[in-house]
Amino acid sequence: MATNWRPGVRGTDGTPPPLPVLPQFPGMRGYRQLRSGLRDLGFRHAAELLREPGRQQAAGGVFNTLPTAQTDDGFRVLDGLWFPGRGGLWQRVDVPFVRRAREAWQMSADPRALTAAAVTDVLETLARDHPMGLRRIVLWELCCLLKDGGGNGKGGRPGTRGGDAATAGAGAGSATATTADDVAALGVHRSEARLLAAAVDAAFPADGAARRAAEEINDVWPGTRLRRAEHLADLLPAAPDDHVLAALLGAVRTRSTKVRLLAYAARRAHDSGDARAAATTWLGALRQATDAPELRAGLLRTATALADAPSAPEESAVRAWPQDRGIGLSWRAPHVPGTRPADPVTYAVLRFDDDAPETTSEVARVEVAAPEARLLTAHDTAAPLGRALRYAVLPLRGDRVAGVPRVSAPVLVAPDVTQLMTKPVPGGVQVHWRPHPAAVDIEVLRYDLPDVGAGSGPTVLSCGRRGLVDDALPPGIYTYRVSCGYPGPGGTVARSPGVHVMARVEAWPTPVRELTAELAGDRVRLAWRAPRRGRSTLVPWPDGPIAPGTDISERFARMSAPSTPGGATPAHATSAHAGSASDLPDPWAAEPRTGGGDGRDLLLEVDPPVAGRLRMTAVSVLGDRAVAGPSVVIESPAPIKDLTVVRLGRGRANAVFTWPEPAVLVRVGWQDGTRGDSRRVPRSTHQKASGAVELAVPESACTVTVTPLTRPDAVAVPAPPAYADLPAAHLPPPPPEPAPWRRWWRRWLRTRARQS
Repeated sequence: MATNWRPGVRGTDGTPPPLPVLPQFPGMRGYRQLRSGLRDLGFRHAAELLREPGRQQAAGGVFNTLPTAQTDDGFRVLDGLWFPGRGGLWQRVDVPFVRRAREAWQMSADPRALTAAAVTDVLETLARDHPMGLRRIVLWELCCLLKDGGGNGKGGRPGTRGGDAATAGAGAGSATATTADDVAALGVHRSEARLLAAAVDAAFPADGAARRAAEEINDVWPGTRLRRAEHLADLLPAAPDDHVLAALLGAVRTRSTKVRLLAYAARRAHDSGDARAAATTWLGALRQATDAPELRAGLLRTATALADAPSAPEESAVRAWPQDRGIGLSWRAPHVPGTRPADPVTYAVLRFDDDAPETTSEVARVEVAAPEARLLTAHDTAAPLGRALRYAVLPLRGDRVAGVPRVSAPVLVAPDVTQLMTKPVPGGVQVHWRPHPAAVDIEVLRYDLPDVGAGSGPTVLSCGRRGLVDDALPPGIYTYRVSCGYPGPGGTVARSPGVHVMARVEAWPTPVRELTAELAGDRVRLAWRAPRRGRSTLVPWPDGPIAPGTDISERFARMSAPSTPGGATPAHATSAHAGSASDLPDPWAAEPRTGGGDGRDLLLEVDPPVAGRLRMTAVSVLGDRAVAGPSVVIESPAPIKDLTVVRLGRGRANAVFTWPEPAVLVRVGWQDGTRGDSRRVPRSTHQKASGAVELAVPESACTVTVTPLTRPDAVAVPAPPAYADLPAAHLPPPPPEPAPWRRWWRRWLRTRARQS
C-alpha cells in the first residue's frame, strides 16, 4: 500500500487515491470577459477552443458522445492540462501548443476563426504568465459546469439520460451526485472523470456570492481598491487550500494592516496640531486604498486645516463665489519642474459640507496636459441651497492621488431677492421684489436712517412672498433690507446676505372722508368735509369706481394740465376753503361756498347732465400728490321717445320706442283701469328685438307705460314716463247658421252611424 501519493505513482492494493485539490478562484484578471467570449463562440470551456479545428472534427466522439475505453481521446486536467498526441503520448498544453492552436484557427475556414484566434491570444498570455494558468482556468470552468448542471450543453443536469432518467425525475429539486459520465461528457479523460466528479461534489461551492467574489477578486487585486478587495476577501474562505488564493488574501491583509497603521498615525499627527505631517500620512494611506471614504475624509479635514491656517500661501488658494446659477471656482495649477507634457494631471473638484468632509461628492473634472502654471476654473450648477459648502481640488494621475488637495473657504449658497424696487404710496412705501423659488420665507427689516447701524435698531415688517406696503409713516428717508431664508441642516433656516434699498416717504394729503349728494330743485347739491391735510376738489371721473385713498397723482396731473390752443378745457371743478372761485366749464355753473360753523364744510351745486351719467370724485391734493376720495354718481335718463304700441294677435302686443340713454333698465307695463301688469326690460333685450318689447296684454283697451329706471346707487333726476293707448281688439263675427236641410242631413248621418 502506497502511503505517500505522488504524480505518476499509483496504489497497488486498490486503495482509491486522495481527492485532488480544486482551484478556489480562476486566478486571472478579466476572467468574466474570457468566459463571455467563449460562450459567444459556442464553447463550454477553454479546452474546446484549444483543440485545433481539424482535431475537433476528428474527435467528434469526445465532445458529442460519451467516449469508450478503447477510443477515449479526452484531455487530462488534474496534473496539468494535457491533450493526447501521436503514438499514445500525452502532449502538455504550453505556450507553443497555444500558439499552434491560434495559427490553426487563423487558417481555418470556420466563420468563427478570427474571433477564436483573438480569444486564443488571451490564453497565450495566460500561459506565458503562469505555467499552470490554463489548467486552473479549464478546471475552474469544468467545476462550475458540473456544479451548475450545464455539462451536457442543454442547460440541464448532465448524466440524466437513459437509465438515469428515473433517478433524475425522482430527485428533482434536490442535489444530484455528479457521475463520471457527467465529467466525460465535457471531454475529460475517463481515467480522471471519477476523481473529478467526487472532488466537485465534496468541495466546490455552488453558484452564489462566494463564487462571484472569486471570479472578481483578480480584477480588483493587485490594485488600489483596497476596500473592495477586503469585501471580496470576506466572502472567500479564510484559510483556503488553494495556495495561490492564500497568497493573494495574505497580501490583502498585509495592505489592510499597513493602511490602518497609517490612518492611526495621521489622526495622532492631526490631533497634535501637525497638519502637514498628518496630510502626508493621510496621502500615503489614500494612495494604497483609493476607495476608502474615511481616508479621503481625513485627508480633506487636514487639508481644510491647512487652508484655514494664517500661513497658507495665497497662490494655493481655491476661490469660490456664488453666481446666478450655482458656484464659480478658480485655482492656479502649479508649475511642476521635470514633468513631461505626456503626464496629464486631472483635477477632481469635490464638494462637501463645512465640518463634514465625509459628505463628499464630485462635481467636475478638469484635465491639464501641459506642466506650466495656469488659471483653471470650474462651475457647480447643482450646489444645494442653505448650506455652508467647501470645495476641494484633488490632483490625480490616472487613479492615483497625486498630492494633497487644496480647499476653499466656506461659501454659503443663499441667493438674494432680485428686482427689488420701491414705490411711494399714500402715507408710506410699497416695496416689491422677486424671490428665489427655493426660498421658504422672506425677512424685511426697516431702518429709520439711511445707515444700517441706526441706534434704534431695525423694525421687522410682516410681508408677503413678493412685497409689502409699509404705510402710516412720517415723512423721511428709510432703508429696507430684504433677505431670503432657505432650509439648512438640522431644521435651521439659513439666511441670504440681504439686499438694501432706500425710499423716501413724502407728505401726502389725507383723503376726503365723506361726500353726499342730494337734489335741490333742478340742480344737485354736493357737500363734503375738507381733508385734514391738503386741499380738496371734485372732478368728473370718466372711469369706473376707484377706492378711496388710491394714488391718482399722474392721472390728476394730466387732468389739471392747461388747455392747449385749439384743445378742450379739462372738465373738472376745484374748490378751496372758504370762498375760492370755481373754474368748472359749462354747463357746470357751480360756485363753492362754505357752510357750517367751523368753516370746513364745502358745498357745490351743479346742473345734472342732460340724458347722461356723471361720476363725481373727491380728490385731495398736496403738492404733486393726489389721492382719491369717495364718489357719487349723478344720472339723468333721457325721456322715452317715439312710443308706439301695436297688437300682434290675441293677447300680444309690441311696444316700440327709442331707448332712454344712459339707463340700463326700463319698466314696461299696462293699465286698463281695474287691473295691470309690468316687468323690467334690460337694454340688451330691447336691442336684440330691434327696439321692440313684446307684452302680454288683455283684449280690452288699455294704456301702455314705459318708465326709465336709474341706478340704485346714483343720485337720479327722474325722467317722466311715456304713455300710449292700446285700443280694444276687434273680435271676428260669429259663423253663420247652417241651412235647415244641412241640419237634417247631419242628424240622419249620426243616426245611421249609431245603428251600424
